[in-house]
Amino acid sequence: MNNNKTVFHGWLFKPSRFRLLVGLYPPLLGAGVRVSHIADDWTSGAITVRVYPWTANLHGAAFGGALFSATDVLYGMMLAAQLGRRFEVWTKAASIDFVAPGRGRLELRVDLPHDEAERIREQATRDGVTQVVHHVDIVDATGTVVAGADHTMRIRLRNNDTARSIPSGKR
Repeated sequence: MNNNKTVFHGWLFKPSRFRLLVGLYPPLLGAGVRVSHIADDWTSGAITVRVYPWTANLHGAAFGGALFSATDVLYGMMLAAQLGRRFEVWTKAASIDFVAPGRGRLELRVDLPHDEAERIREQATRDGVTQVVHHVDIVDATGTVVAGADHTMRIRLRNNDTARSIPSGKR
């Protein structure tokens, strides 16, 4: 059975291809968001955000929407790739805290060790659905945190009746 929604969905599950496609995705390309690193085993990744005149706000700092979009790229894909196509992974909720103006080259790093993914897999398999909160910081060239974001990720088995029978308040 093919679970790919489009031709590109199947193509995404190789890190080098994912990096290329994300780099060409118009909303991220225009925002200056680039995947600068993705491990072959999907355990680590990094994104850079370059502040250009067209991605800056009136104060010359990174536009908040560009920073927020950068935080939503890696963790979900890394988790989906590690868990495999039997699982659906998506961002259920997210929030961002802008701490300082972001100027120049900004970076965020995501680590997802295999044991963390395995723990999530076991919980989703056992319960049919689970949620995890992932935090990521965006830093400037000096290491100063300019923003921090929390993403609540929802993970469930595909076509799992258990997941559908959970009361909506628990999803």
